[in-house]
Amino acid sequence: MGDDWVKEATLDDVARRVGVSPRTVSRVVNNERGISEATRQRVLAAVEELNYRPNMMARALMTKRSRTVGLVGGEMTDPFFPAVAEAVEHRAWESGRIMFFASHRNDPKRQAEMLESLWSYAVDGAIVFPAPGSIKQLRDYARRGLRIVVVDDFIRSPNVACVQFDLEAGVHLGVRHLLEGGRRKIGMIASAASSRRRRRRERSFRTVFDDAGIKPGTVVRAPTTVSGGAAGANELLGLESDLDAIFTYNDLMAIGAIRAVQALGHRVPEDIAIIGFDDIEMSTFVTPALTTIRLDRSLLGNEVTHALHNLIDAPGGTPESAVLPVELVVREST
Repeated sequence: MGDDWVKEATLDDVARRVGVSPRTVSRVVNNERGISEATRQRVLAAVEELNYRPNMMARALMTKRSRTVGLVGGEMTDPFFPAVAEAVEHRAWESGRIMFFASHRNDPKRQAEMLESLWSYAVDGAIVFPAPGSIKQLRDYARRGLRIVVVDDFIRSPNVACVQFDLEAGVHLGVRHLLEGGRRKIGMIASAASSRRRRRRERSFRTVFDDAGIKPGTVVRAPTTVSGGAAGANELLGLESDLDAIFTYNDLMAIGAIRAVQALGHRVPEDIAIIGFDDIEMSTFVTPALTTIRLDRSLLGNEVTHALHNLIDAPGGTPESAVLPVELVVREST
């Protein structure tokens, strides 16, 4: 061990320097009441002089509060998630908490490792965009005491709150907009990921046609990326040569679909109308500008943070699911 090594100061070191008990130092560090201002200032001066750093893990075990929360999402390359993460982080910071970010990349095993890590660090709670097939996993962690806000899925369990966008209403808005515009050969590019949450849009797409008494359009599945949208559009046009509209799982796929149909010589929207989902910033910069279903990320950030705070303040509860409104934003692609 080198000569420059300096032993890290402990709570006992601070207590000896001031001439008080370690419990008094702990109460000052944790900002508890019942300590005279003179003693508080002496302790804080010794903390600064000795460069004492409180053991956050020990504090969390004593107070049941670590002032940290986790945010676990899917693909960080999807612009929607970083935008939501920014909104959530801002709300968490305002409430005096630090946010840990992680991406499970749609892998339940990876998600389990992240939840175990968050649990071991005694986070106050976690906001989770679930990986496919991970409902039981989330319920198990909630039963262990981890407070979880589940986004865009539903779990009925103590210590779990659910916040969802009204995706079904969004699909209905988009497809009805296409039908009212005279489109009748409408295909859908759905997500290739197999999960209950991701198939909600696909099921709703079919329901709109059933309600209208029209034969449902063709559905293909692809990765939820620009290249996936392009591949999906090419597949749809190979199956339906007279296709006149495409509804996509998200905006990235819609942008890829626009590129693909234009490369084949079709005009958007004159020949084929295209509509996306999410309203990411990029959707206004493509040509033509993308018609889409807007999911308000700021509203989502507010709601999930509020739900998590309620769980932290009242552990063991099972709050009602919050369903957030969506909006059709009509631009040039339809």
